[in-house]
Amino acid sequence: MPEQILTDVQLPDFRDRPPKAGDILRTAERLFMQFGYKRVTVEEICREAGVSKVTFYKYFANKSAVLEEYLNARIELSWKTFDRIRFAQADLQQKLKALIAMKESALSQFSAVFYRSLLEGDANIQALMARWQTMTLDAMKQFFADAQAAGEISVEYNLDFLLHVFMILSTDAQSEVVQRIYGDDLLHLSKDFMNFLFFGISGPDQESET
Repeated sequence: MPEQILTDVQLPDFRDRPPKAGDILRTAERLFMQFGYKRVTVEEICREAGVSKVTFYKYFANKSAVLEEYLNARIELSWKTFDRIRFAQADLQQKLKALIAMKESALSQFSAVFYRSLLEGDANIQALMARWQTMTLDAMKQFFADAQAAGEISVEYNLDFLLHVFMILSTDAQSEVVQRIYGDDLLHLSKDFMNFLFFGISGPDQESET
């Protein structure tokens, strides 16, 4: 069963950073989740973290640098979870369900307001999101290649086509139409997206979910 594979994505605690830098990152995370990235100011982060602006700029060039370090830390932890799933002693069905559980775990730690603020962010944020998407596509292509080499995905499928479908669905999941359908229910959107991608319109086998 997929729950035998560790699928929970850990949150970064930043205890490996200098104490004040860690305080800034943890405070920024809390404020970003509550108000979204765009509405939070450097002054608010400093006030809530109990640090001066001089201390802030000792560690970070600007608010964007805080966001980038925060997201990079989360990405690193997500990849560790992905690698556990990829190399687990399990069949494709189990790994696919573990991937869905992993995505749900990661999204459960994102507030809807923070997620929307990333989608509506400036050029620097969009570049960061694009880099994240490229890394995700590369990881999924390797995942599909592993499964194809193991005979669990038909060799008739072109892997670039599977990645193209994944990219189309990923992009459309950010559209206004899909956002209207799901509103703030990111977990429902994530589960429907992954189940449809991997299992088609019939969905996963019900017995194997229980």
